[in-house]
Amino acid sequence: MTWFKKVKIGFLCTCVWSVSYTNKVQAQSSCLYKNPLCFYNADVLCYLQTLHKNQQFQKMTAFFYGPVKDEKHKQLLVDKISNANFGYTLKRVGIKEITKTQWSLTYQRTILGTNETFKIDCALINDTCRVYLDKTSWQILFK
Repeated sequence: MTWFKKVKIGFLCTCVWSVSYTNKVQAQSSCLYKNPLCFYNADVLCYLQTLHKNQQFQKMTAFFYGPVKDEKHKQLLVDKISNANFGYTLKRVGIKEITKTQWSLTYQRTILGTNETFKIDCALINDTCRVYLDKTSWQILFK
């Protein structure tokens, strides 16, 4: 076997390994259908942020529960969400299962070059993951 054939076989093996490794990493990082916290290959808060960026505030209200949602008329909540600052970079860094239908999620966000972490509570209500929203969590979430 010539050196050219050896190089060619080595190159092909490297390409095959690279493709299989990339697929494995994508499968591990994929969130789709793994648990109720996942929405369209994103977690619940990143999905809400996508809706906010696309100005679909009406759709966002379906993913909240708690006193703020109960107290407000739906249109008032939509108006309040539309004026909220929710455009910072988010990354989920932790999940703690409280019960089979409740979780505490830890996120890291970057605002003006400063990293900070915060926690939110989620629950599975009517087969949909929803974020608990009271006055304190409103201040934490929409900083």
